[in-house]
Amino acid sequence: TIGGLAVGGLPDGIVDTDMIAAEAVTKAKQGNGSIVQVVTATKTDVFSTTSTSMTDVTGLSVNITPTSNSNKILILFDIATGRTNQTDSSFQLVRQVSSSDTIINACASDSSTSMVFTYGDASHIGWERLHATYQVLDSPATTSQVNYRIRTDIYDSAATQYVNRCANSSSTHGSSTITVMEVVA
Repeated sequence: TIGGLAVGGLPDGIVDTDMIAAEAVTKAKQGNGSIVQVVTATKTDVFSTTSTSMTDVTGLSVNITPTSNSNKILILFDIATGRTNQTDSSFQLVRQVSSSDTIINACASDSSTSMVFTYGDASHIGWERLHATYQVLDSPATTSQVNYRIRTDIYDSAATQYVNRCANSSSTHGSSTITVMEVVA
């Protein structure tokens, strides 16, 4: 028996974090903007392509299964890149649900166009170590598994596009990541 307590227990607002067991706050109690889950992939090996068509970058792909179809997915990526010629390259973020691909934030004038471009610098060709970075809040509107992946291409078929290295050195010069976070909406 505890003296001084009103019928019904403790008044609202009296319970603090010391009184809550670890992991006791349920997802249903998390407010808008809360991060429900985080999935990340880090690529440390080298990828290269001479394709002028979009090609998947192996190792830069993640799967996430949203807990609510109204929640958003925050996607962030950072890609270390280089190329052999003074030409342009691009990176594209793709969402796949079941067998359907959607390009995230495609250009309004051309739905197949990428959203992140890198440009060659004539004075440093072959030694460039560029970064393609991007972040976007996506609305997949599903509770099915969603795959997010990165694609790349190079505009000059005589050139080579690299991920995680510059053209003039065969050793790895960086790492690349893609991170997705489910955000309560």
